[in-house]
Amino acid sequence: MRALPLALFLIGAFASSPALAQKYRVVVLEIDGDQNNKLRNQIEATLMKSDSVEVVPLDEFRAAAAKKRLNGAAAMTVIGIKRVGKQLKIDAAVSGEVGDKYKVLIYDRVGGELWTKELAVKKGLLSDDFAQKLSRAISAAAEQGAAKHANEGDDPAGGGDTGTGTGSDPGPEIDLTGSGNTDTGSGGTKTGGGGRTVVSPGTGGTGGSAPDDPTDTNRDADLDREAFKKKKRIGPRTITFSVAGATTWRSQCLRPGSIALASCADFDRLPEAQQPVGTTVTFTPQVPYLGFTAHAELFPLAGFDNRIVNGFGLLGSLMYGSSVTTISEINMQGMSEEKQVASVDLGWSMQAAWRFHFAMGAGEPQGIGYAGIRGGLVSRSFTIDPNAGVPLPSSQRVAPTGAGFPTLGADLAFPIVRFFRLELGASLFFNPRPADEQIIGFGNLMDDTGGAVSTGWGLDVGGSGDLVALGPVMLGWTLKARYQSYFDRYFGQGQKWTVCNEQQCGGLGEESYLSVTWGVSVAY
Repeated sequence: MRALPLALFLIGAFASSPALAQKYRVVVLEIDGDQNNKLRNQIEATLMKSDSVEVVPLDEFRAAAAKKRLNGAAAMTVIGIKRVGKQLKIDAAVSGEVGDKYKVLIYDRVGGELWTKELAVKKGLLSDDFAQKLSRAISAAAEQGAAKHANEGDDPAGGGDTGTGTGSDPGPEIDLTGSGNTDTGSGGTKTGGGGRTVVSPGTGGTGGSAPDDPTDTNRDADLDREAFKKKKRIGPRTITFSVAGATTWRSQCLRPGSIALASCADFDRLPEAQQPVGTTVTFTPQVPYLGFTAHAELFPLAGFDNRIVNGFGLLGSLMYGSSVTTISEINMQGMSEEKQVASVDLGWSMQAAWRFHFAMGAGEPQGIGYAGIRGGLVSRSFTIDPNAGVPLPSSQRVAPTGAGFPTLGADLAFPIVRFFRLELGASLFFNPRPADEQIIGFGNLMDDTGGAVSTGWGLDVGGSGDLVALGPVMLGWTLKARYQSYFDRYFGQGQKWTVCNEQQCGGLGEESYLSVTWGVSVAY
């Protein structure tokens, strides 16, 4: 009778032994074409819920590869797996490429292929059902990989041999068709009835050389990077949206005169007796006013690999500011009483764009920069309370279309590191003349010119960068300075500039905006 308790004890001890509770070590490498690592994060998160798999952190794999003189993209290749797979005791390494479909590639610790298959994806992600089935397939492949190298020790002889064979202990097969059927066999891939594909992580795969060849270890790291450089899709993000606070300084001047005067400064340099007759306006606020800006970019073809195609997009922006300005008028009786005047600054733009994107900058992964052109409509209006009773005019630049004026521009972005990108932009405005109600005070709408002809330009300088990824969404920052300058030439006799003769007729105006914006961005 003593034998029975002893037998039960041995059975219990054996059933709870570490061998039966083994967790297979799996690393999920970077996947070609995986934007912001969202597919890799999905696979890793699903594996972490498995009781049979221990996920090796990618940073641990990178650090081990760096010690073998493999960095960046070169570490994410079969060479990287061969160099550090045994050291980290990896049973399976998951890699592949994602585009319209995800081509899964699973390797053992010496770079031998265990399993491959193409899976459907939507917006770069697997369905929850397929993610679970892929997790089981990876677990089965890891079990097979562990079995292949169980008796090899720390330095297996011929460990790089991954030739095709049926195997004496075939692993379980995983059905990814959704039929719920499984099968067992001699490894490899089987096709069942009704076109059902049943996959089995087996021992077959691609052959390879013996691991840790000294010539591999001593190979120049630059050659490794060139020989095994991973293909990376380069292009824009599909949607980018930013919102920022804005601090704006505005100035404006209006001077009567003739075509001989090229600027307000030319008028002011003349002796008072020689200055043309008429009301002069000078707006130079001592303090800026506050507001906000919002900017959106849409590149609907961003998913294409072709950099000519994926560069077409739409840009839109909105700017709003509000101020209360103290104004006084100098006339024949002296300085008038000061008045508090409310004003609103409103601007928007809508443009089509094309950009050529490129990878640049320090670190891995490199940042994405671009060079591009754009064109569309822009509007800018500074509206002063019409009931204020002050001579300072509003400035509504919505002509000649009634909604805005045409513009052409060019943009450059140079990534320095992933978290900082230098951005430059220049714009040319085509006849951004004021609205008719502003022109009639200083020019004649019946003139052949329409009373005014205007020119303008803009310049943007600043930076932006990525801060943190939340799944497929990237949060970032933006800081920019924007300058816009307008020059107006008025023609004919106006209601305020009533003198129109051989010496003087019409006049000129200058207006400028300098804004500093700071805020956050969200990209997908």
